[in-house]
Amino acid sequence: MYKKHFMKPILFLFCGLFCTSLAQAQDEGNLLNELQEAPVSQPVKAAFKTTRVIMSHSIETVNKDNLDFRVTHRFGDFAGKSGGPNTFFGMDNSSDIRIALEYGITDRLTAGFGRNKSGPGGPTLDGHLKYRLLWQTTDNKMPFSLVLFTGSDWGIEQKPAATTDLRYGSYANRFSYVTQVIIGRKFNQALSLEILPSYLHRNYVADPNDDNDLFAVGISGRVKLTRRFCLVGDYYYVGGKLREYGNNNGYYMPLGLGIEVETGGHVFSINMTNSAGIIENNFLAETRSTWSRGEYRFGFNISRNFVVRRSKEAPSY
Repeated sequence: MYKKHFMKPILFLFCGLFCTSLAQAQDEGNLLNELQEAPVSQPVKAAFKTTRVIMSHSIETVNKDNLDFRVTHRFGDFAGKSGGPNTFFGMDNSSDIRIALEYGITDRLTAGFGRNKSGPGGPTLDGHLKYRLLWQTTDNKMPFSLVLFTGSDWGIEQKPAATTDLRYGSYANRFSYVTQVIIGRKFNQALSLEILPSYLHRNYVADPNDDNDLFAVGISGRVKLTRRFCLVGDYYYVGGKLREYGNNNGYYMPLGLGIEVETGGHVFSINMTNSAGIIENNFLAETRSTWSRGEYRFGFNISRNFVVRRSKEAPSY
């Protein structure tokens, strides 16, 4: 009798410990599964393949201690009055060439410098800074990237003989400045889009009816078709009294369409655009060709990335 009464509490204690251990193990298993299923917040990479789409800057910045060597070339009009077979569809007329370097100071901050063959007043030098303020994350806690861009352009051509163009009256007259906020999102592996509110100031304009300050809004996109092949495009609407639709003052909205091919360390963009100018300071203010008259031109962008120094630090996301 004593033995039976002694065994009952032991059995109850054993069953209680077993049930408690089973419940605890189940809770730990559920917690482990939740941790494994919880999305890890990482920065979204490769929304665009390079720092530019066609004309527009993309939300991409150059990686820290990397150097991006860029060559951009635009030919003459494919058709229209100055195109066609006589100029081999514009291939005989090189309208602009730009050679540039962009360096990643950090993963978020890029500095760039370039030289253009021809701006509104001749050859120019340009420089820019680009900072990624917000970075889209894989868990959508940050649903988009936001990049701040500012650049300046300076005409380096010496004053031609017997000219009355006031552009050459002082060094300051040949400066222009552009500022952009680039807001972009990689929606999936195939589609990336961005919008670019822009402001351009020119110290001097030749036409007294023109605006020194111009506001514009751009849109750019990339559609990935295969691992290495994409469709790209961009378009800008530029405001101002001489550039509104229907005014017929000889200014038009920049539009570019093209394909992008990645070949290892190189990225090639082969495109058509109605803009002769390559940087924002030029194409926002000086696009005087229109697609409707065949005044679009063949061009290409080449990007080659070099690792200057391999950093031992963790990426500064």
